[in-house]
Amino acid sequence: MKTALFPSKPVNLDRSRTGFQRSSKGPMIREDFPMSAPSVSIQGCGYLVDFGSDCEQRFHRVSKNKECSCGATYCEAIDAVRFYLQAGGDRAPDPEGMPPCPICGSKTYRDRNWDGKYTKELGWRCTKGGLRHFLDAKAERIKKNLAENPWLIPPAPGYPGVRQDELMTWEECEAINRKVFLETGYDPTA
Repeated sequence: MKTALFPSKPVNLDRSRTGFQRSSKGPMIREDFPMSAPSVSIQGCGYLVDFGSDCEQRFHRVSKNKECSCGATYCEAIDAVRFYLQAGGDRAPDPEGMPPCPICGSKTYRDRNWDGKYTKELGWRCTKGGLRHFLDAKAERIKKNLAENPWLIPPAPGYPGVRQDELMTWEECEAINRKVFLETGYDPTA
């Protein structure tokens, strides 16, 4: 027979909305919530987050690409916009005019098939170069990011890390193995 703990002193128990009983005496667990939630409004094609007058930087502008005007990667304003949208808030409109093509400078138009699933970048096509210019521009951005951050596994205290240029391709491994097999006379197929 299973038994549950029961308080030795009779206490007043009441029903909460969830159906669980809780004691009206004794300390309750409270979570710290900010006194006032930031207000989020739509401004242009982005969101304006107001943290109130007691904050050092009161206003933050968050783009649809989850980038804040303060430059911080993990800004509280981005989370405030996320909570605002999850609560059913209105979405900011898409930008009407697309920027010119970074390859040739001609006009571009939206192509939702090439929207970035993880990067949240808008897909587009060039009127002159088509999809090729979009893919070339994306490849240049990826090359630039790889040059700025060459680490596959960043270094940590006591660990030197692994750079992307330190990895070998299967062709390089095969050439090294062939050289070792020829020098030692070892034949793994025999």
